[in-house]
Amino acid sequence: MKKTTPADRRGFTLLFAVLFISAMLASSIGLSGLIIGQVRLSGTGRDSQFAFYAADSGAECASYWDRVNNAFATSSSSDIVCAGQSRSVGGALTSSFDLDFTNDSCVSVTVDKSNPAETIITSIGHSPCNGRRVERGLEVRY
Repeated sequence: MKKTTPADRRGFTLLFAVLFISAMLASSIGLSGLIIGQVRLSGTGRDSQFAFYAADSGAECASYWDRVNNAFATSSSSDIVCAGQSRSVGGALTSSFDLDFTNDSCVSVTVDKSNPAETIITSIGHSPCNGRRVERGLEVRY
């Protein structure tokens, strides 16, 4: 004996499959948007850390050369070496130099000796150096 299905129940399985696939597609698209946002956020956190360490390295380099060798004296210019890079500094009340690091971060350092009683080192780290980047800065006074 052959089992027959009523005409109003035909296509129910196909409809159920289409609804199930649509629900799965919608949830996976929503989940992928959330995951992409989290990946971008973690990348920004990494770049922020690289920028901060670049700023710290620039400030430490300038502080070392100023305290040990008085490299930023306003009377003459001198050469300093930081991160394996040689830069000419000094000879003015305000002196600046830039450094590039191997992790695609860089730093811009300014040493201000316009006030004889105080030296101000401003170090701004960038990561990455080109395009959309994160910047972190430090200011050292002594």
